Amino acid sequence: MSDRQYTDWERAARESGLHLVLVLLLQIQLANRPLRDCLRDALAIILTAPFSALQPSGAIFLANQEKRELELLVERHLAEPLKTLCKRIPFGRCLCGRAAQEARIIHASCVDERHEIAFEGMTPHGHYNVPIMSDKSVLGVLVLYLPHGHERSEEEERFLETAALVIAGIIERKRFEEHQESHYQSLIENLPQRLFYKDLNSRYVACNRLYAGDMGIQSGDISGRMDRDFYPLEMAEQFVDEDRRVMHSGETLEEDVLRTYQGREASYHRLKAPLRDARGGVIGVFGMYWDNSEEKRSQAALKESEEKFSAMANSAQDAIVMVNQDEEVIFWNMASESMFGFQVEDIVGQRLDDWIEPGASRDEFARLVTELTRPGMGRSTGRTIELNALKKGGSVFPIELSISSLLLKGQWHVIGIIRNISERKNAEQERQLMEVQLRQAQKLESIGQLAAGISHEINTPTQFVGDNTQFLKEAFSDLKGLIDSYGELARTLESRGGAEELTGRIREREAEIDLEFLQEEIPRAIDQAIEGVGRISKIVRAMKEFSHPGMVGKVETDINRAIRTTLEVSRNEWKYVAEIQPDLAEELPKILCVPDQINQVFLNLIVNAAHAIADHLEASAERMGTIGISTRLVDGQVEVRVSDSGTGVPEEIKGRIFDPFFTTKAVGKGTGQGLCIAYTTVVEQHGGTLRVEDNPEGGAVFVVTLPLESTRQTDRPGI
Repeated sequence: MSDRQYTDWERAARESGLHLVLVLLLQIQLANRPLRDCLRDALAIILTAPFSALQPSGAIFLANQEKRELELLVERHLAEPLKTLCKRIPFGRCLCGRAAQEARIIHASCVDERHEIAFEGMTPHGHYNVPIMSDKSVLGVLVLYLPHGHERSEEEERFLETAALVIAGIIERKRFEEHQESHYQSLIENLPQRLFYKDLNSRYVACNRLYAGDMGIQSGDISGRMDRDFYPLEMAEQFVDEDRRVMHSGETLEEDVLRTYQGREASYHRLKAPLRDARGGVIGVFGMYWDNSEEKRSQAALKESEEKFSAMANSAQDAIVMVNQDEEVIFWNMASESMFGFQVEDIVGQRLDDWIEPGASRDEFARLVTELTRPGMGRSTGRTIELNALKKGGSVFPIELSISSLLLKGQWHVIGIIRNISERKNAEQERQLMEVQLRQAQKLESIGQLAAGISHEINTPTQFVGDNTQFLKEAFSDLKGLIDSYGELARTLESRGGAEELTGRIREREAEIDLEFLQEEIPRAIDQAIEGVGRISKIVRAMKEFSHPGMVGKVETDINRAIRTTLEVSRNEWKYVAEIQPDLAEELPKILCVPDQINQVFLNLIVNAAHAIADHLEASAERMGTIGISTRLVDGQVEVRVSDSGTGVPEEIKGRIFDPFFTTKAVGKGTGQGLCIAYTTVVEQHGGTLRVEDNPEGGAVFVVTLPLESTRQTDRPGI
């Protein structure tokens, strides 16, 4: 064999050997072993590379980037002093530190000035210092020893660079596995369940600390032990049988059990499943359990609560309904069945708004459900509204719906309590009718009290109308005689021609009947007659307007006209004791009200004022009092002030004067209802106010305020 042939053969053998080294290194990556063990094997394999110059000594350092130093992890045949001296090497110091800092292979053929770490008696040698790189990051340094004087070889360096890349892969893979294992173990240790693993022979492999704590041991002490080491024999055999069934069938065992352990009985949820390898083969059993006593108690309490709720709901007289976000019924009690005519199986899953009357009622219901169930909407609870619903068959009936929202399993639901208010509506209509009738009766009572005065008011003008009419009759008779004489004069003058005597008699007749007086008084009498008739007409018209039955609803009303009408009707109550001082604002806007109700308020206040003045006059020397009535517009409301110069309202009874049946008048002179009805009418029916104040000039002032448009409807039937 020639020298060249021998060299080629040697190169091929060396390359084959290097390739084998790299294959062995790559296999280490797949080994399920700790990083230190893997790097120790890798170093041993690299030192077997077919380089005649490579010494059987070396080391692998790992880089600590935070501290900027190398830490000795594994070594082979390293001199004892170096194991201590080279335990930690800063970046940039000695050859391996320089390789880490400069991220390149550093070769030394001998111990030179760069070899900063040395000891007495150290054998001369050379080095390859190979940085272990991942991208541009240094993971560590591979240090290999060479004979003294060995020169640098590009072939050797290429191999060492490749080997360093494989070692970098081993480091990264093992660090990732350790990181994952750490997270996995941390997860296992922090789970609230008890976990354990067994092999094919039901021997424990591992467990978490909670399970070990139940067994009274450390988690690392359970490997190789069996259930009989911890449980009674019968129970241990049962567990082993379960393990075998699970591993043989491949199915999971899951159940709730009651067990007494360490003197405490509790409910546990147990689970056992086959443990498989990467190929799917069964290699053991995995088990876990946890104390679910509290969960069981909560479930029992929830079930009991649901049963109680169902019992209470079904015994309720009102319908109780729950709908979800899609407005579908999910609960329907027995009262709902009676009210709507649907059995629970017919209505659950259906939309409730299908059984709300179309139109305003259905729109209002849909708006409220949306408001209560949609994200971002304001929650509205405790709302009570009146709607019209539909019975099975389509008949309409009124309901009162109290509606609120409830969050169940992350979704908003709506609970409605529904009451059939048909009877109440009928009762309200009857009550409204009775109120109107009562008000009309009181009005008639007031008119009855005024009847004598009204009769006098009518009789007086009627009297002078009659007197003047009689006067006109007599005067006309006298005038007729005079006219007859004038006729006779005319005839005599025509027949006889002598007029003196007749003319004298005519003059005597004129003087006798006082013709001049008649000419003056007859027109006055006629005027008085016209005025009297006008007065009668005015009084009758006012009485008719005042006593007219109530309107169906509110209408725009001239308050000044209402006051004038009431003053005319009540004239006989105040004309002998007071003078009226009106101060009615011009161009006062009309207000929305029920006219007959407001007329009654003013009548009650005026009559009360007249009575108070009469009581005051009896105890004083005064002859007449005053009643002031003013109107004005104040802050968008009409204000009416009725003042009097009477006895006033004592401070101690101001809080009671609007109470029903409260009166300070003598028996038979008052029922105590006038001010109460006035207050109810103004405040409750028209949304206004009624209060009493002291009159600075003596007496009292009742102040009524009425909004221009009442927001509360008071539609009441007339009689």
